[in-house]
Amino acid sequence: MKIHYRIQGKEIEIVRCFGTDRSVRVPEAIDGMPVTKVSAYAFSARKDREEKDIFLCESEEAVLSGQEEHLLAGWEIEEVRLPDTLKEIGNYIFYGCKKLRQLEFSDSLTQIGSGAFTGCSGLKELHVHMLAGEKSCVKEILGDLWQRIDVTFTHADGQEIQLVFPEHYEEAVENTPARILFTQHHGSGNNYRQCFYNRELDCRKYDELFSVAKAQDKTDVLSDLVFKRLRYPAELTKSACESYEQFVRDRQTDILVYLVKKEKMEELKEMSRRKLWTEEGLETGIKTAAEQQNTEFLSFLMNEKHKSFPEKKKKFVL
Repeated sequence: MKIHYRIQGKEIEIVRCFGTDRSVRVPEAIDGMPVTKVSAYAFSARKDREEKDIFLCESEEAVLSGQEEHLLAGWEIEEVRLPDTLKEIGNYIFYGCKKLRQLEFSDSLTQIGSGAFTGCSGLKELHVHMLAGEKSCVKEILGDLWQRIDVTFTHADGQEIQLVFPEHYEEAVENTPARILFTQHHGSGNNYRQCFYNRELDCRKYDELFSVAKAQDKTDVLSDLVFKRLRYPAELTKSACESYEQFVRDRQTDILVYLVKKEKMEELKEMSRRKLWTEEGLETGIKTAAEQQNTEFLSFLMNEKHKSFPEKKKKFVL
């Protein structure tokens, strides 16, 4: 990879990246100096003009490969890994990056430029390295995005929290007789985006919103949300756990159709571990697995049915 950069004091500011891979990994240091900032429009294809007063860093692999490298911006990037040393990203850094799906960074990143995620409609995942404590810039990033975002927080001690932040959008609805326009809100995503206090995630507040989500979001989104909390139960209270488990029992037929079609085996194993099966749900899951010709899931579900609901042997009385 080839990088255009500036030196600010004894720190590095990344200006542009060039390469052949749609997955970009920004280095932690250049010439022994830490990378602490990525400049405005760095990954955007809509930058008015390129910088001239810059330095060039080119990796040895890039030189030896002989492949022609192109600007990594706009539609050319799908994943970006920002270094743990990074403190700031500039204005409109990802402006128009519609294919950007995944962003990885650490809690060292505290300053987000205005419009940084404008046009990032394809962004689906955030991976956050929690190195110093509980504060992060996740709330600011989520506030700029309306679509569903899955966030993984990984702490220094290895603890992991995985959360689903559902989508939300607004719709202007006209009351024709009164000639009044009013705004109608859809999805629980805006509520979930408020589950932060002073940049710290509040898991209890997140869990308390599940009743709102059940009324507004689809089963597949709710299923992912529930199983991420059950599989990574950091700060999960007993009452919240029971609420999630009851949801799995109540909507099991729809949930199993989704899990089987999307081949989510770990979620099925979680249901088995927690003994959440219903006979009707297992029958639906088995039927779906058979229709999908998925022998692995079919075998697993049939085995669970045999263990959970064994057939009673018929007795014949003469």
